[in-house]
Amino acid sequence: MGKKIIKLTESELYNLVKKVLQEQEQKDSSFYRIDGEAFKVINGQLYHAKVDYETGDVKLVANFNGNVNDFKVIPDLNTGGGTVVGDEFNKNVALATKNWPDLIRSNNSSLQYKSIPFPVYMIIPKPNNPLDKLKLKGNEDRIGTPSVFSISIGQYDKRLADLYKKSTDGTISFDTYIKSGRYIYLLQTSPSDYITEHLRFGKDEPIEDTVELNIESPFKFNEVNLTDEAQKEFIDFIKSIKTNYSDATGDVEVISSASIDGDPEGKVASGKTRKVYDMELSKKRAETIVSTLKNNLPGIKLNFIPNGIGQTDQFAPGKKWPEVTNQDETAPNRRLIIKLPQITKKGS
Repeated sequence: MGKKIIKLTESELYNLVKKVLQEQEQKDSSFYRIDGEAFKVINGQLYHAKVDYETGDVKLVANFNGNVNDFKVIPDLNTGGGTVVGDEFNKNVALATKNWPDLIRSNNSSLQYKSIPFPVYMIIPKPNNPLDKLKLKGNEDRIGTPSVFSISIGQYDKRLADLYKKSTDGTISFDTYIKSGRYIYLLQTSPSDYITEHLRFGKDEPIEDTVELNIESPFKFNEVNLTDEAQKEFIDFIKSIKTNYSDATGDVEVISSASIDGDPEGKVASGKTRKVYDMELSKKRAETIVSTLKNNLPGIKLNFIPNGIGQTDQFAPGKKWPEVTNQDETAPNRRLIIKLPQITKKGS
């Protein structure tokens, strides 16, 4: 029996796709929000959306494509800018450009508006080449979620050309380059400093999960200062408080703990026992974090309370001296924990 071939007109195909998307909308009322703009991700594609906060309806407005690897520009090397290729990307850039100054102000980004030719809402893809992996280092957790990119044309040494394909039509993408003299020109990306919220509608249900900071080995050795990696998490945590807890109240414990890596009664350089020293250091660390939170969150009504608990093995039971002498194994007991109260909103 031969195969049956069904031919669809362009309008029939459009209506079919529209129906599928509407069915998906009815099943899932969640959406992403960046600085007031709503987005949905469906089958790896990014859509601009409009949200009715009274009814909980999330309707698609435009397909933004959203895959940064599809972004193309007809470059103008004199200005460092150019013309964006593709209608969906033109709409995307237009929307992002409209909101870019507000994103810069609201998130204290170090980027300057005038120096960014193309601010774009996109999905961070899994990087395909060494340069993209390097650019996204530290941002791997944002892969697959709507993100704000700044995209510009960069000038590189032609020896990097082996990593890319030469453009055949004069456009630049993230896979292609053009050559001028001893240089090649590529698109370069920078994930910008912003907050992406993932929200959902539901009767009397929180639209955000409880925000919690829980970092292992967060402090520099014998200091009250955070490590560089922990500092980045802490900054993102502060931004989440600004976004989600502007009107929240209540007491919030800031817990700092130490692991047991030697005889608690043994003396340290200061002459104090290790147990006393670790308790005092834990308290100073918790107090420092509370002070930083208060300084960076003016107007926030939450009451942060320092709680340095000193030596413990409660987070990794049994991982302590003398049974364990490897400090990598006791690391889970060295903690900074801040758990905020759960908040309830209805799509706001």
